[in-house]
Amino acid sequence: MKHLTMLFVLGAALAACNKPTPESCRKAMLNMEHILGTDNLNTKGDLEGDVRRCRGGSTKEAVECASQAQTKEDLVRCDFYQVPDDKKPAADDDKK
Repeated sequence: MKHLTMLFVLGAALAACNKPTPESCRKAMLNMEHILGTDNLNTKGDLEGDVRRCRGGSTKEAVECASQAQTKEDLVRCDFYQVPDDKKPAADDDKK
């Protein structure tokens, strides 16, 4: 049982090694909002929720890439967040 507990702790520690910091997620989120033109739409509370989701679901590499992105195409290549595709109709458009 002791070995199983040690393996669980080691597995959890290894999984956490590739998680970004809150600061790096915040920087990436602010950059993404700037690129998408939505930086004036969110409140500080919205950003902090996004930062928590970023930390839970993004890798350090994806966050670093998103922080350095300069275009929407750069963000798509980062595999950071789902970036809206200008060519696809919105879900509401399909219902009309």
